[in-house]
Amino acid sequence: MSAERERLQLLQATVQQIVDSLPAWDGESPSVLVSFADPVTRQRLGHWRTPADVQPQPQPQPGVRHLRLVRDAS
Repeated sequence: MSAERERLQLLQATVQQIVDSLPAWDGESPSVLVSFADPVTRQRLGHWRTPADVQPQPQPQPGVRHLRLVRDAS
């Protein structure tokens, strides 16, 4: 397995752990769009909606350097 493929798989596993800790969106209430991108390639790894009135507290993950809030311009 190449180093790049292994790095990407570890990154996707971390994203999945964070997403699993987010509350489910009901499809009607105010929500926020949570997006994840590869910090090296800037390629989007995925996005999910979660309720805006809840502030999930994801567990710190080793190897994650930072997460930052990006507000949607629309």
